[in-house]
Amino acid sequence: MTATVNRSLLSLAGGITGVLVLGFGLAYACGAPPFEEERGEIKASAVCGTLGSSSGSAAALREVLPDKSTYVFDDAITDARTDDMDLSYERSCFVDGDGKQLVVATVEMLQYDNADDWRKDVVEELVPASSVKPFVAADKAVASREIAALYVPCVRRGLGRHLSVVVQLKQPGKADDEELRQGLITLARNAARFAHQQAKCDAPSEVTR
Repeated sequence: MTATVNRSLLSLAGGITGVLVLGFGLAYACGAPPFEEERGEIKASAVCGTLGSSSGSAAALREVLPDKSTYVFDDAITDARTDDMDLSYERSCFVDGDGKQLVVATVEMLQYDNADDWRKDVVEELVPASSVKPFVAADKAVASREIAALYVPCVRRGLGRHLSVVVQLKQPGKADDEELRQGLITLARNAARFAHQQAKCDAPSEVTR
């Protein structure tokens, strides 16, 4: 009788231990306290040049990005405009967190017959038209919790080429939809101001009106 009771107690203890181990394992995998990873630092000095104002963009990134232990910034200049006769400019920024892509920002010199054609061809290739709302900037500007994009005047002569500035959030943080939208607008405005200067634009940018 005693042996049977002991075996039952051992079985019960083993079962409880197994449940506890499973529970701790799931908590660790989900990042629940006390296993929640400490958020990595987003330093202004590490932010891509493409995003313009390093301090302002760093603050906006802290607002919109999810918690990751490390953040990596990859800045690329594909086509730098060398003089005012050059009609091309392109650069980009990629932000990764713990090996996953979080943000893609692109700036490219383009020309469309009108700003609505740009929106359809560029913005609506990335997100549904119904998801974005306009904001006041440049010739056309729209944003949502996933994207902020501006069509910025650049070259006066000829057909008047523009800069297409797009900041897309691939993985959102904990902020609400409006906070995410405003954070992306800040990033897109900063990128547009910087690109307008770097691309040697001579038309008023009207990024802030």
